[in-house]
Amino acid sequence: LARARATTRIRQAKRTRARREVAGRKDASARRLGDWLAQQPEVAEVLHPARPGSPGHAHWAALCTQAAGLVSVRLRVGLGMDQANRLVDALSRFRIGFSWGGPVSLAVPYDLSRMRQAGLSGLASGALIRFSTGLECVEDLLADLAQAFETLRKE
Repeated sequence: LARARATTRIRQAKRTRARREVAGRKDASARRLGDWLAQQPEVAEVLHPARPGSPGHAHWAALCTQAAGLVSVRLRVGLGMDQANRLVDALSRFRIGFSWGGPVSLAVPYDLSRMRQAGLSGLASGALIRFSTGLECVEDLLADLAQAFETLRKE
């Protein structure tokens, strides 16, 4: 019985280590995407807990060293859901979906004004796109974003 437990614990440790490696890779990809997205003129705000200035960053920094592979962008004023939808539709590496944390990168546009409860002041409104990084090469994801933004700029 002791040998079986030891074997099980070794397998669990390997899976845990693999999960941490995947989580670290997804976090690194999300940070790279966030840095790139922050330089785009269409983006008003990049939301990722590891980014200074993001809501909750100080709390995150006090407790964490890694974040999930999620990064969100709020589009600048004047760009609405039509542009957010076109941008997401122009992506080829990112799929449209809500299943965060999987091996495939995903993107979903949100209309913040429809998600906020009436009477709450000080909350951002407008179009937001949430990206979940998968296991694809981050350079491929960045190239996909670049061509999608370029498509948006041409319209």
